[in-house]
Amino acid sequence: MPLLYLIILLLLWRFAFWKPRTVPGVTRQPPLLIGHRGVRGKKPENTLEAFKLAFDEGLDGIECDVQRTKDGRLVLFHDAKVKEDRLTQMRFHELETSGEPFGTLEELFELAKQYPGTLLNLELKTEALWSRLEHDTLFAVKEAGLLDRVIFSSFNPLSLLHLRLLSQRARLGLLYSPDMPWYFRHGWLAPWFHVDAIHPHESQVSSELLRRARDKGLAINTWTVNEPMRITSLYEAGVNAIIGDDPAVLCAAATKEKR
Repeated sequence: MPLLYLIILLLLWRFAFWKPRTVPGVTRQPPLLIGHRGVRGKKPENTLEAFKLAFDEGLDGIECDVQRTKDGRLVLFHDAKVKEDRLTQMRFHELETSGEPFGTLEELFELAKQYPGTLLNLELKTEALWSRLEHDTLFAVKEAGLLDRVIFSSFNPLSLLHLRLLSQRARLGLLYSPDMPWYFRHGWLAPWFHVDAIHPHESQVSSELLRRARDKGLAINTWTVNEPMRITSLYEAGVNAIIGDDPAVLCAAATKEKR
């Protein structure tokens, strides 16, 4: 009997207690054009300069990588290591003196307030089963008054589950790619973790995926798209967001499609 109760609870969790939502504070119309780590190449990625350039060149939002230092600062940096040291084992002042460019979440929030209606895609970089990163990032977003403009994304579904248990209002996106294990690479776990969107690699987006996502009410935000013809085809297919490295390429391809 306890097993039956568990099965019933799991089925209720999966089918009855969740419905995906849009990000209510984003006023731009989809498909949204999102700057991957702000921009790449023209400015150091994941920095205030990169994010400002992305917004100034007309993008609808930015994507960035969030990590937590040993002393609890939330920084924007992609790689797990800074030279030979794991970022999560470094103190903030050590990162500051490393010579590596990076941004902070506080800086991003102050900048984002100057560009109302835009989306902030915060990718949580953690492989831990449970960490402080989710709690601290969610708290910082709430303190800044930006929860309605943020989607939290991660390749780690347990990180997203942690966030969902912390907040029913948070919008979540499950990242996946072709090189992940088969049980992660198709996004079928998304409803079990109560996410609002799937974030597949652009090579995985197909008409079948679009159909299945729409049937479940899930948005599709795809990455990293830098080829103009592919951007145009995805725009035409009706994905919800396209994440790319170069704002000029994204905007030019989207403008061509609108014509």
